Amino acid sequence: MRKLFFMCLAVLMAIPLLLTQAKAANLEDARWVTRTDAPVPYVRMVMDLSAPVKASASISKDGKTTTVTLKNTKLKTAKENITMDSSIASSAKLSEDGRDVKVTIKTPSSIDTSDVKVFSLKKDTVNKKPYRIVVDVQKKGVTPKPAYYGKRPSPSAHPAKNVPAESGKYSSSGGLAGKTITIDPGHGGSDSGAIGPHGLQEKNVTLPISKYLKSALESRGAKVVMTRTTDVDVYGPNASGVEELGARVNIANRNNSDVLVSVHINAFTNPSVGGIATYYYSKSGNDARLAQKVQTQIANTPGFNGDRGIQEGNLYVLRHSNMPAILVELGFISNPNEERALQSAQTQEDFANRIANGIANYFGG
Repeated sequence: MRKLFFMCLAVLMAIPLLLTQAKAANLEDARWVTRTDAPVPYVRMVMDLSAPVKASASISKDGKTTTVTLKNTKLKTAKENITMDSSIASSAKLSEDGRDVKVTIKTPSSIDTSDVKVFSLKKDTVNKKPYRIVVDVQKKGVTPKPAYYGKRPSPSAHPAKNVPAESGKYSSSGGLAGKTITIDPGHGGSDSGAIGPHGLQEKNVTLPISKYLKSALESRGAKVVMTRTTDVDVYGPNASGVEELGARVNIANRNNSDVLVSVHINAFTNPSVGGIATYYYSKSGNDARLAQKVQTQIANTPGFNGDRGIQEGNLYVLRHSNMPAILVELGFISNPNEERALQSAQTQEDFANRIANGIANYFGG
């Protein structure tokens, strides 16, 4: 899930990338498929590469043209014009532009950044797969269908705690002790997340912060569930975006958590952009309240460029969780100063303690 912000003429996307290539990579093949097994159908386009590449992406002002630029890449496939799914992403054009390759994807409807995901996959020698760039484009205007990855939670598995049945089986008061908190360290495994200018990977920051947070919450009597404790894909190796996000949400839902906290680091194409934000989705009044309690604690963490506030976001993990949920964006890894701060164990533990304070305040103690 990338962190994207609108500009006047286009929307620029910070994309999880592999290491910078020493020489030009070759784009050797391209293929696509429509996936209808996800909550929202999507077209997946996969491009095979001889080496890892840097990439950037933008969406046109009218929302009907998405352009992915593969840096320092040569076009070595005859598949220059690809006809795809007319109801989701109708076509893709591959062309060389100086030292780069541009992939221009046309969509029948205007889309925005929440409808597109671009990510890289490493070379898989076991399964004989090359380096790849993957572009997922979701169908616009479709109501997500329910999706469960694993055992469907039982209505009677956990008694309601201090709330009416219609509010969901979670507690929002009474102190932190005894509450169940699910912590989701963003990215992991085949998905590095965003990468900073000095090579710091998002997944390698979110995990230690989450571990510090687990310790801080447990020391106050909370029960903590982690979606991952090592550098792995939660659903399975090289899972699709929807599969991976669904697996994380299901852990929180199956454990009848009182709160879900997803830990991420932001990124943007402009390296001067920085700051800290917390996202929520208004399933109940408690989501925004939780976001504000945590944001108040983390907003002024030293070494970061200020308070970006709480923002409502139509993000999968927030929308599909049964309990109040937030996604914290702890600075910008694309900002060299903030990337440097994020490498510090002291900063990581400080963030964890501040988030724990915010969660404790949300429960009223």
